[in-house]
Amino acid sequence: MANRTAWTGGNLNSGLGWANLFNSADLASLGSASAVMSSAGAFTNGTGLDMFMDVSISLAIASTTLTAGANFALYLYQLNQDGSTYGDNAFSAGTGSSNTITNTHIGQSPVASFAFPITGSATTTLIGFAQQIIIPPGTFVCALANWTAPATALSSGTQTVKFRSYNINLNN
Repeated sequence: MANRTAWTGGNLNSGLGWANLFNSADLASLGSASAVMSSAGAFTNGTGLDMFMDVSISLAIASTTLTAGANFALYLYQLNQDGSTYGDNAFSAGTGSSNTITNTHIGQSPVASFAFPITGSATTTLIGFAQQIIIPPGTFVCALANWTAPATALSSGTQTVKFRSYNINLNN
């Protein structure tokens, strides 16, 4: 019998179901050009060793017309060798910060970008999806940066950022 390759559900969220990547409160007042580190907890990917993650977002924003290049960017912050700080320690979990994530931050290039179409009219909900994000072994947390327009901020509506993890099963 020939073997086949197939996807298999991840260990970080017990299969292919969706789980919170960020708590809604983390994103409640995230203004433009600000970022927040998730308070949903760190991922310990040292035993299960998941390889990929999909991320789905639905963000209510203050009604605005988006400008060209409007996006939210997702970053992974690895736990440092000291066992207590993530990345360059510029962000606190659950607290929006005007610290700007740049490539000068330790290893901080976005792993996903959620770009939104320019419709020319006011928008109140931004929906996005990113798939097959490679996730590292070890412990990490996620950060989300709001790169929309100067006047755009998340509103008091429900903010959801969820993930699912999975692997490739080479002998299924």
